[in-house]
Amino acid sequence: MTEKKSERFRVLVLDDYEGIAAQVPAYERLKARAEVTVMRNRLGSNEELGRALKEIHAVLLMRERTRFLEEQLSLAPSLKLISQTGKTTAHLDLPAATRRGIAIAFTPSDSSVSTVELTWGLILSLMRRIPEVDRRMRQEAWPAVAGHVLEGKAIGVIGLGRIGKQVARIALAFRMRVLATGRTLTEERAREAGAECVSLETLLRESDVVTIHVPLNPQTRGLIGEKEIALMKRDAILVNTARGPIVSQAALFEALQKGQMGGAGLDVFDEEPLPMDHLLRRLDNVVLLSHRGYAAVEVLRERYQQAMENILNFLDGKPVQLLNPEVLSQ
Repeated sequence: MTEKKSERFRVLVLDDYEGIAAQVPAYERLKARAEVTVMRNRLGSNEELGRALKEIHAVLLMRERTRFLEEQLSLAPSLKLISQTGKTTAHLDLPAATRRGIAIAFTPSDSSVSTVELTWGLILSLMRRIPEVDRRMRQEAWPAVAGHVLEGKAIGVIGLGRIGKQVARIALAFRMRVLATGRTLTEERAREAGAECVSLETLLRESDVVTIHVPLNPQTRGLIGEKEIALMKRDAILVNTARGPIVSQAALFEALQKGQMGGAGLDVFDEEPLPMDHLLRRLDNVVLLSHRGYAAVEVLRERYQQAMENILNFLDGKPVQLLNPEVLSQ
């Protein structure tokens, strides 16, 4: 598509919490071609979103931070393009966007190294009780808090895919026993990652650390509930850097509150941002993060650069990778 001389193309960058968008080289090139507005704060209501979307032609989405379902799409009558980072679609109504003639561009998947590293950051934080000691160092002279070593322990990896395999290989460096489970996992694929292929029940019973790396879908929603948590060792820890609804937050909270498990490290939740009055915020045996798995500076810069390149290519009528290529035939 080419720009109309009579009307300047307007781009809205939503949810740039970290203030990274303006740092990438493509930003200045885009500003030279279009009127660009960057929103640092989350727009909490459809009313706020509607005001921001008025006369906007393209929106840049950082993953799924803002939902664009039928209701939100109806607020943007001038919208022609959504350029989002990544390929996830749970926050999008693709058929509705296509009906409205809105193209949805995406960026390639990253290496996931940032999520792998964060997973191990949570595991180490919980096992050695690092956040607890840090907090108490501000109140006590020398907190006597003993943690646990990883060597000799068993780690259960739920989902031995792109991320899970990397997590498993790092566990071997800690001399841990690696158990793995997955709907399509075979013994051969598990062995290639240095893991034992076991059932979910066996993994939960025998693991000292349980870490989740499966996508959210109808089969995995609620995968870890009250029954599954009850199978875990009393001092075991659970880490979730995948998606919140895979684990029952109610069952997890109850188990943590009653001391039925050692702790949990959570980067994802049913509702994001996590409400300030949420019960999980009251517990001392959890480490809570604000969906930081992918949100490393290097990854964010790369994603913003790619998403802005997509907008520039769209303006020039060049090919753009789309989630709904059928929109081009309308």
